[in-house]
Amino acid sequence: MKVIKFGGTSIGASDLFLKVAKIISDRSEKEFTIVVLSAFGGITDKLLEAIKFAGKGNQKYIDILEKIKSIHYEFLSKVVTSGNRQQFLNRINNLFIELENKLKGVFLLQECSNRISDSIVTYGEYLSNCLMVCLLKSQGKESEFYDAKKLIRTNSNYGDAEVNFAATNHLLQEWFNRLNQDHIPIVNGFTGSDENGHITTLGRSGSDYTATIIGAALKASIVEIWTDVDGVLSADPKVVSSAITLHQLSYNEATSLAVLGGKVIHPKTIAPVEKQNVPVSILNTFRLEARGTFIGRINNQNDANIKTITYLKGLSSISIFEPESKYCQIILFRLFGMLARLEIPVFTISKSAYKQSISFIVQSEYEHVFLEEIKREFVLEIEKGFISEATSRNNLALISAIGINSNFNSLVISRIHDVLENNGIKSLMFPYDPCSLNFSFIIDESEVNKTVIVLHKKFFEEYIYSKKESKVVNVA
Repeated sequence: MKVIKFGGTSIGASDLFLKVAKIISDRSEKEFTIVVLSAFGGITDKLLEAIKFAGKGNQKYIDILEKIKSIHYEFLSKVVTSGNRQQFLNRINNLFIELENKLKGVFLLQECSNRISDSIVTYGEYLSNCLMVCLLKSQGKESEFYDAKKLIRTNSNYGDAEVNFAATNHLLQEWFNRLNQDHIPIVNGFTGSDENGHITTLGRSGSDYTATIIGAALKASIVEIWTDVDGVLSADPKVVSSAITLHQLSYNEATSLAVLGGKVIHPKTIAPVEKQNVPVSILNTFRLEARGTFIGRINNQNDANIKTITYLKGLSSISIFEPESKYCQIILFRLFGMLARLEIPVFTISKSAYKQSISFIVQSEYEHVFLEEIKREFVLEIEKGFISEATSRNNLALISAIGINSNFNSLVISRIHDVLENNGIKSLMFPYDPCSLNFSFIIDESEVNKTVIVLHKKFFEEYIYSKKESKVVNVA
């Protein structure tokens, strides 16, 4: 048994939708296959926009809803033959009646809780999944839709819910035991429900996560994630046109890639399958002949080169200075407590002996909240001069070299420093962890493209050329 997942770009046009249906049919003939689908590309954003307007009492939400309707009705007319179309039309109509009523309720109240927002934004998945079942049935395939809200149990953190794996695994295994393996099950990605039965979402691009949750619980032979690129690349192709496809990655490398800026997979995707040793394959819907990227338990002890270069923009540095070092431990304790209370994710932390400065790198969206909370938390310490007022620096980026082998890390890191120095790129912080597979550093956001390009040239283009010339890896 395998699980295959298709993202919004893979099903975002009628010809692609037909192509995906063919892939599903072919895969299902060879092995029992569970299918996970995202919403059509752009639909989730349209639903969020409709919620925003409705919440402000603005009737523009109706125009957006009509646009969403027209996209899906057009799909139905193009992918399902006229003789079969009418029997499926009622299903689509009923979904739109439900969606319209929910948005009207938001409009009348002029407010929308996160719980209601989750219940609305998941209609993108309900609609695309319904259409796929319609298409497969019109082609003579036995297929049924199964609602992920009945299969994936989460907490009530609407918008980015945490999965209760004990309850979810039990639900999925019971469901699988009841499945008719002569038909194709279609499951909506991105969606779950809490203990009260309220719909929750797993975070943007959470359909990848849905697929690996299912794959891990049922110990699938593989989870295939179909997208719009040939697999995981050595760098962002929008920045480096010569970026190459990586044919294999370890679970650790794939997780680091997702967390540190890689856009191919959702950050939580790998954790469930790693525990069960279920491999993942990243494949290209647009190029079926492409080999893709295999993710699993890979032995790369003799690999001297890094795997990929990623970046995260939109970061800020928050720093405080503590002239009186005797208060350091107490201040650190309170700072970490404050971060936990506010649930602010921190990318790096550094502390220098000089003037006892402490710096945190966070997403810029949290900067104002962080600064204001520091003022409230340490109002007396600031007044008495025990610490200075917090300062911030914006427009920063985190560059990461993923997949540094511990056998070669000192040589690789030395090469990175040389590249930066030779190209006049100033790093603001090197938060190095010797136990990590990665090496990251902070630079000004304006230097991102230049940095990624020169590092890629050094580690991939020159490296590949040297291998072709001498067939000897030179990391010096």
